[in-house]
Amino acid sequence: MHQARRFATLALAAAVLAACGKSQNAGNDLPLAFAPADTPYAYANLEPTPKEVLDQSSKQMQAIWPLVFGMYDNMLKHADKLDGRKAKIAAAVLDELRTRDSMDKLREVGFKPDGHVALYGVGLIPVLRMELGDPAALKAMVARIEAKVGDKIPTGKTGAQEYWQIGDGNVSAIFAIENSHFVATLWANAASDTVKQALLGISRPAKNLADAGTLQALAKQYRYSPYGEGYVDAVALVQRLSTAPTGTDLEIAKAMKLPVDGAITDPVCRGEILDIARKFPRLVLGVESVTPTQVKVGAQLEIEPVLAQQLTTALAPAPGTGVAGQGLMDFSVSLPVLKLKDFWIKQAEAVVAKPFACASLTKLNDGFRDSKAKVDVTIPPPFSDLTGLRFTLTKVEPRGTGAPNVAGKLLVATNNPLAALGMAQLALPALKDLKIAADGKPVALPPGIASGPVPPLAIAMSDKAIAIAAGAGESDGLSDFLAAAPATAPVFVRTYVTGAIYGTMARYFDVLKAAMPVDKRDSFEQQKKLFAVYEKTLRSVEFTFEANANGIGMHEVVETNPQN
Repeated sequence: MHQARRFATLALAAAVLAACGKSQNAGNDLPLAFAPADTPYAYANLEPTPKEVLDQSSKQMQAIWPLVFGMYDNMLKHADKLDGRKAKIAAAVLDELRTRDSMDKLREVGFKPDGHVALYGVGLIPVLRMELGDPAALKAMVARIEAKVGDKIPTGKTGAQEYWQIGDGNVSAIFAIENSHFVATLWANAASDTVKQALLGISRPAKNLADAGTLQALAKQYRYSPYGEGYVDAVALVQRLSTAPTGTDLEIAKAMKLPVDGAITDPVCRGEILDIARKFPRLVLGVESVTPTQVKVGAQLEIEPVLAQQLTTALAPAPGTGVAGQGLMDFSVSLPVLKLKDFWIKQAEAVVAKPFACASLTKLNDGFRDSKAKVDVTIPPPFSDLTGLRFTLTKVEPRGTGAPNVAGKLLVATNNPLAALGMAQLALPALKDLKIAADGKPVALPPGIASGPVPPLAIAMSDKAIAIAAGAGESDGLSDFLAAAPATAPVFVRTYVTGAIYGTMARYFDVLKAAMPVDKRDSFEQQKKLFAVYEKTLRSVEFTFEANANGIGMHEVVETNPQN
């Protein structure tokens, strides 16, 4: 989530470097219609973000904006590597944006928060294209920035289209306003007008991604909402890299000084690398749903069916994933040790039996052979009986320079809990007389089980797991924690955190701040204030991985508190 905020801020800053221009676009003028139908990667929204979601985002922006810009100001203050001109540009951009703390205020300088956006490749070169609400307002902001800096940003022109150009003697980042669209891309300084006009969308592709329906089909297949979906096509990328470019792709390759006969020229390597790509043909992602207080995002690493089935068979659902996450943090992982061992040996044996012939892939042969030797050993109990782990952190409070006050629960899922308990009793003499039945009832552990301050401990056991509670009152929920069901789908990893964990981190900043140099303490204080906003705004974040018929699915759910 924080990475998304940083990306959004950077994209916003980049957009102010655009200049005005004109082109003759016909037909569908949505950003996606400028993407070639055969682009190897793309991401776009098919419909704008709903107004009620943008309204809620505005309220969140108003809380976080001053703190974010305070941190940027502090970074700029200590950015010794920036020369005078670059520092002036950065300061001018910050001055223009620091008061734009709502969607309506961003509209005042030309942006369109409810517009369409597309990121795609022309050949392999990335292009970002988004709708603007008022191109003239954006141009006016650029002029104000230039006036503050006391210098003009370098410009260029292809046909009637003007653009801004920032870079070195070889490759430049390009920003332009083409009709009502902001466009960002890059090209070699020696690029021809043919290349420039293809990248800027002045010359439109013969077949475009909007008409091809690729994203629409992807959204239907994975039940994504229309508010954002995309893909990276590994097979298409390898095919482009292994064949000689033609047409505009050839022009781009020449301008960028890329191989004009293909980057993968050896026929053996071409075939084997393409085979690998076909095993993992696409990474797809999309917004599953969005409301003012919840965003669900999904991604899928597509895997060829036979391998996907083998992986699904090897991975069982992680313990406790069938119930809601608990505490400040809740982490579960599936660890069926013997099944995972068999799965990996099978993959390694396939490579050992038919090693890669491509010289560039010989290290894979060595890696699979060595890993097989390391994995294909006898795993003794209790490790061989292990099936999963779950850890829930209920409380962690700093206590000066001493050990923190911690409370939580740990579950070890195993095919033989009695054997695991027996080995623990052998290793810890304090446990030798402890009587525990596989009935799920908590039993207090004797004091003095470990040196140093130890919170109250309790243990419970079932026929499938052992659970331990640490901290006052934690044993009360231990039976339910032990009995919590796994998910019906094979969710093999789940991480859940609440916004309250940021409050805990902020309190640790007070402990760390005293040990920091004086000139670093301001940034710590700013980070602490930012975490306080996160604690207030964020209800929870849950991230899961699951094995399914299509490969490995990933899902993130972000819940926020309503902002008044």
